[in-house]
Amino acid sequence: MVHRENQSVYTVNYTILPKVLLFLCLVLFILPEQACKKETAYDSSAVTLNQLKGTWRGRMTTFKNNTLIEKNGDITLFSNTAGDLLDGIFELGQINFLEGFMFQDGILYFNLILSDSTNPQCSNWSLGGFVFLQEDNVMIIRMAGNECGPMGKQFITYEGSLILVNPNMDPSAYFSFAQNGRTWTYETQLYNGTSCEVQQTIGAAASSYLYTVTETNNCGWPQTQKQFNWLVEPFRLSVMDGTSETDILYSFYLDAVVNKTYRFISGDDTTYLTLTNTDVPVNVTAGSYTCGKYSIDSRMHSSGDITTKGTIYLSKQYGFIKMDYSAPSDSSNIQSQVLSTVLFP
Repeated sequence: MVHRENQSVYTVNYTILPKVLLFLCLVLFILPEQACKKETAYDSSAVTLNQLKGTWRGRMTTFKNNTLIEKNGDITLFSNTAGDLLDGIFELGQINFLEGFMFQDGILYFNLILSDSTNPQCSNWSLGGFVFLQEDNVMIIRMAGNECGPMGKQFITYEGSLILVNPNMDPSAYFSFAQNGRTWTYETQLYNGTSCEVQQTIGAAASSYLYTVTETNNCGWPQTQKQFNWLVEPFRLSVMDGTSETDILYSFYLDAVVNKTYRFISGDDTTYLTLTNTDVPVNVTAGSYTCGKYSIDSRMHSSGDITTKGTIYLSKQYGFIKMDYSAPSDSSNIQSQVLSTVLFP
């Protein structure tokens, strides 16, 4: 007897086998892909300076006096004057200037600059840290060092996570009006009744934040032209004595406390400066501005006992807008100056 195989069975098996093999091959190919596939980790080291620019806001943890404190704060970063690093404003209850000194592997290293150098409680100030991006819109900050406190220092640490709230820096938030070639013209009234014109022009940037200003006038003064310096740092504006790079007559602080008087001594001269109001609307010939209002009391003994008292209206973005003076020691002194034109090339 001859044994016969069931041909129909073989037909079915040969038909299914290629499909099964194809399926198994696809499974073997796909499963490793699925098993190894995952989200790519964020590469903080590839972050550029431009990605760090802007205003960042969030919760920061502070460890001070063995106490853990949580506060909301802001960091605003912008290009420095050289354009190769970032500087910024750090605001956490008070305002300080942040100066970047190195950028490497996506990390910006910085020092926090003391704004009120006249405070004896801050004689050992030394604060620094770094920031980096954890995600595109999430910044991590870490900082430590000595701030103001007993014996001129107080050790403190900061750590926080911040969210980008504005990619563009608002130039009205810090002293930003100085730039080579900018010119201010003032309608000037003297106490002797003379009306004249005073013009101030930035002719050069002597160094970072230090600008040489040439002032001309037709007021009949002995000097029709003179030079002096402005130190226009983001956190402080200082008026210098002559063309000195170090001798400060007086300064306007970004973090000045309302109704607190700041005293400045330069040789035999003393100036008292007080911020009396913030965000004051001022309308002058050149336009409408929002200003800080300051009272000033200067006693210039080095120039023949000249006393000057007055009010200064200052815009962080546009400079000196209006000045009114009283109690002159000389009738040729200025009674008022009002900005008539401003040229920002």
